[in-house]
Amino acid sequence: MDDLGAPTRKPRRRFARGQSRPDYLRPGDVDQVMIMLVALMSEVSALRDRLDTHEAVAALGGATTTAAIEAYEQTSERHAQRETNRAAMLKRVLRVVTEERDAAATDGPAKPVVV
Repeated sequence: MDDLGAPTRKPRRRFARGQSRPDYLRPGDVDQVMIMLVALMSEVSALRDRLDTHEAVAALGGATTTAAIEAYEQTSERHAQRETNRAAMLKRVLRVVTEERDAAATDGPAKPVVV
């Protein structure tokens, strides 16, 4: 009980009991989910590139028309930044998969990665 006489509550557990990650899908379902995930990541990447192009055209002071967007040629620095952003997104999204792969390769638990 607390100072006012109300019963104190134990903090709730924030993870599944018994397993680090519960299994909700059959192995074939996991493959389908991974295919959907990769397709969504490619769409997000394309949208990010398109948004970056819009921002670059706007920064040049041009009108953001379809013709201006299609005619824009990115600089090597902007291309390198897009590749860095893309790699970081892949690392964040696929972190669980790569951790499990690394754990299987070393025959031990993977170290948690804080992103």
